[in-house]
Amino acid sequence: MENVLIISSNKNAAEALAGFIRESFQCSVRAAESGYQAKSIFRSDPGLDLALINTPLIDESGIDLAEYITENTAASCILIIKPENSEKTSERAEKSGVIVMIRPVNRGLLYQLVKTIDIAVKRSLRIYQEKQKLERRIEEIKTIDKAKFMLMEYKSMTEAAAHEYLEQYAMNKRKKKYIAALELIDRISEQYL
Repeated sequence: MENVLIISSNKNAAEALAGFIRESFQCSVRAAESGYQAKSIFRSDPGLDLALINTPLIDESGIDLAEYITENTAASCILIIKPENSEKTSERAEKSGVIVMIRPVNRGLLYQLVKTIDIAVKRSLRIYQEKQKLERRIEEIKTIDKAKFMLMEYKSMTEAAAHEYLEQYAMNKRKKKYIAALELIDRISEQYL
């Protein structure tokens, strides 16, 4: 967890939350006093990891902002609410993926929530990066196969000959097979299509 935004119209609560988060997670903490200000910060800095919303805000209840954050950003969101609003707000918030915490804030519970979010975000990032890597590899294989099929179709080569030709072409040009395949596709397309 590197970047946290605390949204609270109560300055004392904002300072206490900011101090706790800085101490516990050694991360950058910013503050906003209203939903409008928080949205502006998110528009200018989409790299925020977590939003802590201490409700109510001066310009809204906080639930609309929480939904905005979870729907329009990659940040996780914790909504701190009064006990009397918990039943009505919790159901709506949970549908949007917002974590609800009822006041008074228990420091141990808050630490565990933020730590759990941090672990989940890191794990999701690793999975996403692996997925991207696999998708790139699949795209490379498709391109290499397309180049081979074009060699087979337009140059009347066998699959083995097309494979050998592509490898030799890549080696002669000192390029990756994927890049060589892209070049061959372009050359064959210009010549025959």
